[in-house]
Amino acid sequence: MSFSFLITIPRHDTTVQYLASWSKEVLGFAKNRNIKYRQLEGPRANRKDVESALRKQNPDFVLFNGHGDETTISGHKNEPLIISNKNEHLLESKIVYALACNAAKQLGRDAVKKGCKAFIGYEAVFGFVRDITREASPVKDKFARPFKEFSNTISISLLKGNTVHVAVERARKRAQELIRYYSTSDAEPGHRDVRFWLFWNSYFLTALGDTEAGLK
Repeated sequence: MSFSFLITIPRHDTTVQYLASWSKEVLGFAKNRNIKYRQLEGPRANRKDVESALRKQNPDFVLFNGHGDETTISGHKNEPLIISNKNEHLLESKIVYALACNAAKQLGRDAVKKGCKAFIGYEAVFGFVRDITREASPVKDKFARPFKEFSNTISISLLKGNTVHVAVERARKRAQELIRYYSTSDAEPGHRDVRFWLFWNSYFLTALGDTEAGLK
């Protein structure tokens, strides 16, 4: 593979710790395919380092993990990394997946206007269910696992060379499959919430810009 990607992995609270644990699968896939990447993890998921990496390394794909709102994607300790009308131009010519609440509602559109090739994100909060007894080891949390599958389908599909449109549609299809699975008669308590949030995330998943773009 001739492309490269940048991934931010903050770890300062329980929610982003879960996202960080999900990222291991994506990074493992990249290593097996010899795909070049740079990860900015923990305190390094800050605005200075992110802006520097976007400028100097010019990755083809950027995967943001973190909190967000309509105009901001945040990193370590909620430091704003990408802000509408300030530095979204740094996403020019890149495919972006923002695993961050609300970021597609305005920031994604602003980024595309400034030249971002394609922006995948959510126009509402990204919700997931977790087992409080497993918060210290998210990888073992069976309630959170379907959300990892849903989200990672997007990143891994893109890394396989599929278009943005295909990646998003595969994630939606996987959500439907998981909803059916968690609708079985022997479903455990908590599965109703799993179904709800899978449907919610799938509904508000949005792809902006050139949805026929892919990594090559």
